[in-house]
Amino acid sequence: MTLNYESLRKMAETIKSLENLIACANVPIIVWDAALRITLFNNASERLTGRAAHAVLGQSPAILFPEDRQEELMDLVRKVTAGEWWKSVEIPIFTVDGEIRTVLWNTVAVYDSVQNTVSSVIAQGQDITERKRAEGGLQILRDELEMRVLESTRALLESDKTLQAEIAGRVRAEEATRAERKRLYDILEVLPVYVTLLSPDYRVPFANRFFRERFGEPGSRRCFEHLFSRTEPCENCESYHVMKAKEPHHREWTGPDNRDYEIFDFPFTGTDGSSFILKVGIDVTRRKRAEDALRKLNETLEQRVIERTDELAKASVILTAITENTPAPIYVTDRLGRFVMCNPAMLRVIGRSAGEALGRSAIELLGPEAGGPLMTNDRLIMETGATETFDETISGRIFFFTKTPLRGAGGDVTGAIAVGTEITELKQAEAQTQELLERLQRFAEEMEVQNEELQRTTEQLQQKGDELARLNRVLQESEAHFRSLIENVSDIIVLLDKKGCITYTSPSIKRIGGYDPADLIGRSLLDLAHPDDVPKAVEAMRTGAARSSARLNFEVRIRDIAGRWVFLDVTGASLLREGNDCGFIMNARDITDRKRVEEERNRLVASLEKAHREANLYLDIMTHDIRNANNVSSIYADLMLDLLEGTEKVYAQKLRDSIVRSTEILINVATIRRIHTESAVFVPIDLSAVVGEEIRNFRGVSIRMEVPPFRVLADSLLSTVFTNLISNAVKFGGLDVEIVVRAEERDGGVLVSVEDNGPGIPDDLKRKLFQRFERGKALGKGEGLGLFICRTLAERYGGRIWIEDRVPGCPDKGAAFRFVLKKAEQDQKG
Repeated sequence: MTLNYESLRKMAETIKSLENLIACANVPIIVWDAALRITLFNNASERLTGRAAHAVLGQSPAILFPEDRQEELMDLVRKVTAGEWWKSVEIPIFTVDGEIRTVLWNTVAVYDSVQNTVSSVIAQGQDITERKRAEGGLQILRDELEMRVLESTRALLESDKTLQAEIAGRVRAEEATRAERKRLYDILEVLPVYVTLLSPDYRVPFANRFFRERFGEPGSRRCFEHLFSRTEPCENCESYHVMKAKEPHHREWTGPDNRDYEIFDFPFTGTDGSSFILKVGIDVTRRKRAEDALRKLNETLEQRVIERTDELAKASVILTAITENTPAPIYVTDRLGRFVMCNPAMLRVIGRSAGEALGRSAIELLGPEAGGPLMTNDRLIMETGATETFDETISGRIFFFTKTPLRGAGGDVTGAIAVGTEITELKQAEAQTQELLERLQRFAEEMEVQNEELQRTTEQLQQKGDELARLNRVLQESEAHFRSLIENVSDIIVLLDKKGCITYTSPSIKRIGGYDPADLIGRSLLDLAHPDDVPKAVEAMRTGAARSSARLNFEVRIRDIAGRWVFLDVTGASLLREGNDCGFIMNARDITDRKRVEEERNRLVASLEKAHREANLYLDIMTHDIRNANNVSSIYADLMLDLLEGTEKVYAQKLRDSIVRSTEILINVATIRRIHTESAVFVPIDLSAVVGEEIRNFRGVSIRMEVPPFRVLADSLLSTVFTNLISNAVKFGGLDVEIVVRAEERDGGVLVSVEDNGPGIPDDLKRKLFQRFERGKALGKGEGLGLFICRTLAERYGGRIWIEDRVPGCPDKGAAFRFVLKKAEQDQKG
């Protein structure tokens, strides 16, 4: 085909204009031929490298690369010259000044029309050196934060190991408790008296070995059937006077074995509230011959019992105070799940008084959601008869409960005992201390039961002087057990007199503060406190002195023996109501580590806020500069479209489309930032006005609006939803698409629909399209952020968004995007 002169002239002018455009372009453009010789080096490339074009033309691209990577990068150049292409490939460029700048390259291969081989390669770059440096700074900040998180995680793991060790110790303590209980039953079995329990229906649920050896095994028979082979109760049965009068009864009785017994009948209440008669029978057949000889011994014994009773009363005062002031929630339920005992800590957890809680179930007090799991776990341990642990939530707080079956005198399960420890947030250290206090409480209760049994046994055997020494030894061992518990508890237990001076402190003060307990006796607690915390402690003790029922709770810093300040969480109560010499009992827990963790957390939060501000600053700078570069690139692309023809114009159009998509991405990113940074303050907005304004932005597109003058609760970002939905319909349906925007009242809100008659959306894509970076597959357009923004805004306004077929059951006849908005209050009232 022969070209005339005019066509050649126009072609030359076009080529000249294109060369001038490339030479003046804001981005570096380099062209090399099939022999790997640079044939074009524009002005932006000269500014980037500091090299003049005349010094580069005809050279290999290797002169532009760092010396240590020349072979590797030249291999990439050879591959792209052989027909491959670069799409956003990072290549380091070595400048004349010795600096290495990072450039993002895209390439286009120019083919020989005859041999269909690559004749030259056009490479267009974007200098991203500053962006990479900013990303590097952000990465350093992220690495530093991750390191701090790892350090905190390791600390938590160490605390968890400590907690596991404490749990193992608790299991060992429970085994010791069971052994102690068995020892009590062994004592009853070896007593040289008979001990029985009588139920209201004359049956014998318990009888010790002495009774069984003298009268045989009672089994399920009633007492008159077993002892006298009668069919009816004995006339004037004195034992059951106890149940009627509710008072102890003392008498003598001749048994079916013709031996005389001195009988002590006591009213007795089982753990489940059932009434029994406790009978103790002493064989006094030979006693009458020794009464005179034992009278003096009885007088001495009575005095010893009085002394021992006074000692037990004093110990009971301390035990009761510890029970009332322990922070561990403890409760007992019967077989029906009703509360029969709740300590003050448990009552505070459920927010009820004792009168409100006792006799009611957990579901009645807390509701099915919170109370149901408690009752389920209680029933489980009653059914299995085994002790188990559970994590349970009460009033928004999480507790680690140890639950064990409550057994009656006959060994049958009558209820459940639960002892809890709060494990909310990072309070593992507090949980360890709480578990120790719970063990102390359980051991103290067991000891109190044992002391009561021993006291009754002492009264029962008061005529047996040779048994007194053995009972005293058992009592002393129990007291030593109690002292051991107090001395080994991890918290500090302190007794103060009325003036606030220390009269007793547990040995744990040595571990926490370094002081010898004996050195603190007589010193004022305030001498050790931080001057700023003294007013709080004084006010707490003043309140306790004024109101004996007041619970003391405050934090105080004390100076340890090395001069360091230790943080303590103190709970306590006044003992003045007990009539003893003690003024206050205090339980102090070391919370120094918790305070340090809180300080570290505050420092981490401040560091995160600073990093967030810096990241936003970098993002603002990057967004602003890229948008400016896109605006300039768009102008040059428009100019190229006017100057070029044929294949070159197609490339220019693709370039302009890429710039437009890049700008859309920046707009979407800015919108997402606004969604996450602006506070969600909604005001009444005219929906029809917003839709009308958006429709005017799409001139030349057929859009019909059927929107009544509703006022909805939203903000200035509402228009973005309609912009993205209408743009989406035009993008996939073309300029000939027909769009309808509708709104109607639905269930007290406003249902908005944006419908089009475009190609529609397959069912398997309807749910995916609202996910980030998911896009339609029909035309392969879009970056997948527009519909994600629509979903985010719909949820921000309290609604949701979904896709339906415009014609139900026909996905290929168009799509209908629907979302719900809340009506403004005045419309709802109207």
